[in-house]
Amino acid sequence: MTATSEISMPSPTRTVVRGFRWSAWSYAAFIALTLPPAAIRLGFSTEAAWGVKALAVTTPIVLAAGLFRASTTRQFSLAWAMFWLWSYIFLGLAPVHQIAFGTFPWHGVFSEQTVLVGLCVVLLGVAVAAAAELFTSRHKSGSQLSDVGLEPTPLGISRMRGVLVGILAGYVIVAALFITITGTALFQGKQALQQQLLENADIPGAGTLFFIGTAGGIVLPAIAIVARRNGIRIPVWLIALVTASAAIATNPLTGSRFLTGGFLVATIGALVVGRSISRLMPLGIGVALISIFPSLDLARGDGTGSVGIALSLPSESLVGFDFDAFEMLLRAVSVAGDLPVGGPGPLLLLIAPFIRWVPFLSPLVSDMATGRIVAEATGASYHNLSMPLWGEAYVVGGVVGVIVAFAVLGMVIGMIRPPAGTPMLRRYPTALIIDAPIAALLLIILRGSLYEVLGYALFTFAVVIALRWTSLSGAAAKRTAALAPRPRTVAFYLPQFHTIPENDQWWGEGFTEWVNVRRAVPQHSGHVHPRAAGELGEYDLGDVAVMHEQAAMAQANGIDAFCFYFYWFDGKRLLERPLEQYLSAGPDMPFCISWANESWSRRWDGKEHEALITQEYTELTPERVFEDFLPLLRDPRYLRVNGAAVLLVHRSDHLPAGTQYAETWRRLADAAGIGPLHLVAAETHPGIDPTVSGFDAAAEFPPVGANTLSAAQLIPVKGVAADFRGRLMSYARLTRRFRRRPVPPFTRYRGVVPGWDNTARRGANATIYVGSTPARYHDWLTHARVTEQRLRGDDGLVFVNAWNEWAEGAYLEPDAHHGRSYLDATPWDAASPAVRREVSSVGRPTYGWAHSVALAAAGSALQSARRMASVLGRRTYRG
Repeated sequence: MTATSEISMPSPTRTVVRGFRWSAWSYAAFIALTLPPAAIRLGFSTEAAWGVKALAVTTPIVLAAGLFRASTTRQFSLAWAMFWLWSYIFLGLAPVHQIAFGTFPWHGVFSEQTVLVGLCVVLLGVAVAAAAELFTSRHKSGSQLSDVGLEPTPLGISRMRGVLVGILAGYVIVAALFITITGTALFQGKQALQQQLLENADIPGAGTLFFIGTAGGIVLPAIAIVARRNGIRIPVWLIALVTASAAIATNPLTGSRFLTGGFLVATIGALVVGRSISRLMPLGIGVALISIFPSLDLARGDGTGSVGIALSLPSESLVGFDFDAFEMLLRAVSVAGDLPVGGPGPLLLLIAPFIRWVPFLSPLVSDMATGRIVAEATGASYHNLSMPLWGEAYVVGGVVGVIVAFAVLGMVIGMIRPPAGTPMLRRYPTALIIDAPIAALLLIILRGSLYEVLGYALFTFAVVIALRWTSLSGAAAKRTAALAPRPRTVAFYLPQFHTIPENDQWWGEGFTEWVNVRRAVPQHSGHVHPRAAGELGEYDLGDVAVMHEQAAMAQANGIDAFCFYFYWFDGKRLLERPLEQYLSAGPDMPFCISWANESWSRRWDGKEHEALITQEYTELTPERVFEDFLPLLRDPRYLRVNGAAVLLVHRSDHLPAGTQYAETWRRLADAAGIGPLHLVAAETHPGIDPTVSGFDAAAEFPPVGANTLSAAQLIPVKGVAADFRGRLMSYARLTRRFRRRPVPPFTRYRGVVPGWDNTARRGANATIYVGSTPARYHDWLTHARVTEQRLRGDDGLVFVNAWNEWAEGAYLEPDAHHGRSYLDATPWDAASPAVRREVSSVGRPTYGWAHSVALAAAGSALQSARRMASVLGRRTYRG
């Protein structure tokens, strides 16, 4: 840069706590009313040692904290909140009561060591799930940010609607057949239904009808409702018919609260998901679980159900067999590592639940049921084929099994959790439809039979994947933006293409940027140097006619304004002639300035510490530099945002600490009558927060902040020069890194760079981004524009680095190698450039390449250290 170097969405800056304070109070009250009484009861109990008591109280405290966080966070997911609710009640509150009373649902007797191991397994499982969910949701947030603009077209939505209508109609037919062959047994209790299912076993496909009737009953009404709420025009009568069929197939008189509860949770969840009221749904279910859940088996038919709904105290409910998940985990702990001789081993028990869903293989694993093996080995009358997830994972794989199982569960929930801070993202219609069904299935996973829910989960994913695939099959071939409102695109403009006495003295007579460009030499195979100017030639900015040509070329290709670098050193200006000519006789094109407030040194000669001219700050600097800003700010062409003049500072982190400069400039602007200022800090240093200096916004300045492993060229490059000691980076990974950046709580304008290669300045110490193409640049630029469009509308700005940074390989102007390719890729309505087949540049590892990777690793370590220092210093690092 220097001589040495469709709808406006709500802002993400609102306060989370205030918006969800009511839910916080509600959950705090629920936890306060359920956990302390249980802990007190356990404390006075004589049934357990103090070590067991301490861990038994710690476990629900941890689970309560997870429930509170999941239910009050801005990034709310019904499924994630339900995971913590099920865990808190079944693996937190229930164990406290069961240990306190010394009474387990199946009257089991366990050693203190077994109880301690069981509690540790619970804590390990939730910890792994939380870590996996956090990692996955963050990754997905970046992935969805990267997908902005690549959303289904009306054709894709139409195809999705057709597929979903077909699935729903098919379910109605299947449910009707299932209800017909089952008859009145659906309403006569569990024993009657089981007897009828056995009688129907000889009917071909009867088992499939039962599976689709029940699995579809939980999943499909919810999917249809959410799709309808998201604008997919599913007929209301069809949704009603599907819901009615599902209600019959899963009605409570079948004696299965899992089916009935799953249907209710999924359907009600679908009606409220995405709304504030959905935060109260886990709370309501929690209250119901510990009060009326045990009485909900209407006419169960096996002597354990009831014919009415009754209330019970938590102390009565939580010691019953309805809350047996913890005891089954304890039984699994007792059996793990000591499975019956001659029976199936852990590997077969692992794959059996999957094989059981394959019709022709199912008989091979008919006796490989973990639930029955554990029950027989421990003397329990447990009849489910498999255990709840906690026990199943521990029996099959011990500690490793728990880690793997809950990592998978956490990743699944993280994938469906809505990302935080992405108001510009218009979600795919399939993004929310899986949340409510998974919330329902989690009850069966954590308390019921893993085998049963595995099939339901696979059914759910199959439907959602089919809908997602069909919706995207009609997606546009390229990233697109709405016609209006449109943010403006601003290109940085380097004025160092004319001679000045200072450069003649420092670098030799007649020095301009073209001198650097001509002397560059290639550093690897396929590295094009020296760069040769295109149709504009090696122009001289001393001729104002050149600026008219540049402006005409820029405006015809989607550039709305130039941002000139402004060089001012304690009252001395450098490279000022182009700006002065622009004011007096320049083109009718908007412009703004960026004060390049950093010292010049002999960095090009490897003498970085030898200063040519230094940037110094005194008490009068704000007033003095603003006097030279004024003629520019008064120009009617000067760029404004919502009436405020846009003024950038290249190194805001070099300004004296505090808001003195911002306050002084605003005061002087008011006094001069030029209106408000819109102060923007260029992100020329990782982690800049403009509010620290009193600025209004930041502007990305790629590739600054990306010289780390996240954008390193990890594949060796062919033909690297023997003396190369710079950085070889990946342009494709650079674009991915910037597209995936989260939205900060302040305004940060998007920025792009068409390429970066400062070989002309740094020689063998250059930073070279390999793989820059017009197509990749176009996609990145369009993504930045769509993001700004959806965040700030026509008040948005997108900065391109740069228009003419020839010595840094960052320019849009035509050259002899690419021609107008980058310029042609810049207009809003430009077609995505054809992707040229690149000649393979993969080579053998060399010292230069390895040195580059090491520098990137050092950059990553430095960035991590800065982030840690910022956290320790109670500042916010914005990476």
